[in-house]
Amino acid sequence: MITTEKRDCAHIITLDDGKVNALNKEKLNALVTALAACAGDFGPVAIRGRKGIFSAGFDLKGFAAGPEVATAQLQAGKDAILAILRHPAPVVTVCEGHAYPMGAFLMLSADKAIGTEGEFVTGMNESAIGMALPIYPMILGAARLSPLGRKAVATSQLFSPHEAREVGYFDQVVAPDGVETAMEAALTHMKTLNAGAFNANKSAMNAQLIADIEASPLPDFG
Repeated sequence: MITTEKRDCAHIITLDDGKVNALNKEKLNALVTALAACAGDFGPVAIRGRKGIFSAGFDLKGFAAGPEVATAQLQAGKDAILAILRHPAPVVTVCEGHAYPMGAFLMLSADKAIGTEGEFVTGMNESAIGMALPIYPMILGAARLSPLGRKAVATSQLFSPHEAREVGYFDQVVAPDGVETAMEAALTHMKTLNAGAFNANKSAMNAQLIADIEASPLPDFG
């Protein structure tokens, strides 16, 4: 499901379960573990999904499995967001397709998010599927999305790649044949940054966001 490659002092983490990358507790915990393993050398990290879909979001089977499993899955999502926000080196997300809620949360957590042109959508569709979001993605969205992007959380509006860039899910959108070049350029730039200064500035900028997410309660499935 998750593989890590070291490439010229950078790390490439790939999420690929052969399906739609539905994220459950085990997969999210594995992502946190992979990030931790990359932290030692302060090399930048790229997180990418499958071609056609970064992630279909949380695994709905986990929510149907009972309160304990559902709570653990949401906690794992929270932990993954916090791991990216706290990561001492730059984190770039690379989306070559759809990014539904938990996948969209990871875009919002990254230091740079790259999207791909195509018939893809990104956003939070919980109102359309009869679910209420936990508090922590609301906090993340309030910090990282434009006013239109924030309003769309309630209306389940999903965005094309260029629209997703305009509302804050992506920082850059490229043609499919430009993904590798864009990722390499982002990682090359990140490698030129002073590691200590980057970590200090990222930590200071994210401190209140991290504190607010940490303090946010999970839903009571009881």
